[in-house]
Amino acid sequence: MFLLSLQLETEAGAEGGQVPTLAELDGSYTYAGDRSKDESVIKAKSDTATADMGRMLLKRAQSRLASSTRIAESLVITQKGGKVSFQSDDYVVAVPENGSSASVQTPLGETADASFDTKAATLQQTVAKTGGKKTNAFQFDESGHLVMQVRVTNPRLAGPVVFSVLYARKTEPH
Repeated sequence: MFLLSLQLETEAGAEGGQVPTLAELDGSYTYAGDRSKDESVIKAKSDTATADMGRMLLKRAQSRLASSTRIAESLVITQKGGKVSFQSDDYVVAVPENGSSASVQTPLGETADASFDTKAATLQQTVAKTGGKKTNAFQFDESGHLVMQVRVTNPRLAGPVVFSVLYARKTEPH
């Protein structure tokens, strides 16, 4: 079973970024990075993390990492009716904002427990299963872009795969 949680932290963010409130995060975003550069960084970090694996384990690890590190074209974060919702392309997780857990399906069709926690310092989405974990942490940079820092760990990897992806808020047509 997967464990999926969303945490909203309220202290200053890492690397000088502004930690948003949930109300500030509420909205739609589009990928605003350099896809070629970002995918190159992700591939290099994934290759480093899997370099010492045997051939059979390597193929599976590379496949799971490719799924876990795919850059979403769009993000939608909403708070409505006592629920917090996070949508990454066509994958949606909606959980009660009071911290209660909810059962969801992962993109791989596996069952996950999801919850939202307001006791932490950045909005974080975490998925964990059998020793592996993926955390997406959100904050705004100086120019107002949403920065999503991704961290994927697993005891079988030589080290974590960590990278950041940049998103711009979608503006509504007038």
